Order: sequence, then structure tokens, then C-alpha cells
Amino acid sequence: MMEKFPQHKVSKFSDVAIHLRIFTPDEECQEPVMYVHQDDYYVFGFVESGECEVLIDFQSYKIQAGSVVLIQPGQVHCFVNSLGLSAYLLLIDGAFIEDKVRQVIAQYSFTSQIALLASVHQAELKQLFSMLSAKKGAITDALSASLVMHLSLAVVDVIASTMQYGLTQRKCSRRYVELTQIFRSLLKENVTSKHAPAFYANKMNVSVIYLNEAVKAATGNSVTQNIHHEIIVRARRELVYTNKSVKEIAVGLGFEDYAYFTRIFTRITGQSPNLFRKNHQ
Repeated sequence: MMEKFPQHKVSKFSDVAIHLRIFTPDEECQEPVMYVHQDDYYVFGFVESGECEVLIDFQSYKIQAGSVVLIQPGQVHCFVNSLGLSAYLLLIDGAFIEDKVRQVIAQYSFTSQIALLASVHQAELKQLFSMLSAKKGAITDALSASLVMHLSLAVVDVIASTMQYGLTQRKCSRRYVELTQIFRSLLKENVTSKHAPAFYANKMNVSVIYLNEAVKAATGNSVTQNIHHEIIVRARRELVYTNKSVKEIAVGLGFEDYAYFTRIFTRITGQSPNLFRKNHQ
């Protein structure tokens, strides 16, 4: 069992912090990453035909033709299998993505990692990826690098526009979305020591009731459920990919009483931490 899962950096693949991978049924040089890892960049995958399955933070996703999958920096994931797959995978440093687009992506990911594209957006992506593919490996100067960057951002914008349309169907107020984004950012920073909804409400100068109302509207789950979800995601990673004991993991996640941590983990996942580790070794 490894002490830490591999951390991929986009700089390893490209000097311009943008990289395109292409998969076709008869292409042997583009092997998918079959082992679990993390990235420091965004991944936007578009399935043109066929299908595939990916694992993202221990959740399995089957991606059909005409769909895109989003993987955010830090999420643990791997490729599982495919059938007749023709797909594009765009790796891009988050520094290139505009704040408004990043917010759409973050909000959409509250409830889903996959988006089904309308036919017009599928056609747009196919054209953009075709152009981007033609420029792949042909970056010789600042102008060609700029062209690759703008084509890549156009891909992201098309995907984000699909996500934005999906968000309009959820009918969640902008204020609720803003509060939820702030809450989730605070949660990622503090979850290893702060588990009480009141802590986050106080930091945001709102009542617990109002924060819970906003988060429930945006994510479909309460503040407490979001806190527990973040704890469980991190605990699963530690259980499978490190040699730490359950007690060490519990303490690292802010639980002085590791038996209480075990009860929460068992109630949410349906199995004890030790059994989960055994089943995923």
C-alpha cells in the first residue's frame, strides 16, 4: 500500500500548461491512466462515440457518447474501462480559467460530474477539438501557443455554457450559490478540525438555519451532510492509499474519539473503516 497516491502536474506534459489527449478504438499510443491519482489541473473529457467508465473519489461514472466529464484539481480518480471509445481529454491549468467560468463549474459539480451536451454543442466541441488536435505538437512560438490556449478556453466555455443551462433548471438563487461556494471553500480548509455547522455559519456571519437553507438548495444536502461527505471522501483516500491506522486517520480528520468516527463512517458507507480498507486493497 502506498503512502501517497501519485500527483500529476500539467507541466509534466506541456510547457504551456495545456495538454490534449486523444483516444480512438485502434490507437495504442494514448493509453488511459488506469491507476488512482490526483492532478493539479482541470480535466475535461468529451466522449465522441462509444462509452467508458471512470472512478472519481470512489464514485463510478459511466460516460456515454455526447457527454462530458469534469474532474477538478485534487480529486482522486482513475480510468476503469471502455467500449469502442473515441474521446478527447483536455488537461488545463486552472490559472487560465476565468473566475466566472470557474464558478459555473464549481456550482455544477455540487451535484454532478457529468453533463450531456446538446447536439449543437457536440458539433462545436468536435470542431474545436479537431482544430486543437491539428495544432497539437506544433507549438513553435508565442503566436501558436496563444492559438492553442484560446482554442482550449473555447472548449471550456462550450462545456461551461452547457453546465450553465443545467443550472438554470435547478432554480437556485445566486445568493444561495455564493454562500454555498464560500461554505465549501471554508470546509476544504477547515474540515480536519471543525465539524460543527455553527463554526462555518459564524465565519460567514449568517445563522445556521439560513446557511443550511442555502446549502440544501444548492447541493441537495444539509450543511452537516456536506461536512460528513468531505470527511468520508478524505477518510476513504487515506484508508485505501496509505498505511495509517483507523485511529491515525480519525485523529488527522479532527476526531478525538475515533470510535465516533468509526460510527459515522459505518453509518454513511454501510461498512466499517477496516472492512472498507479490506474490500479495496
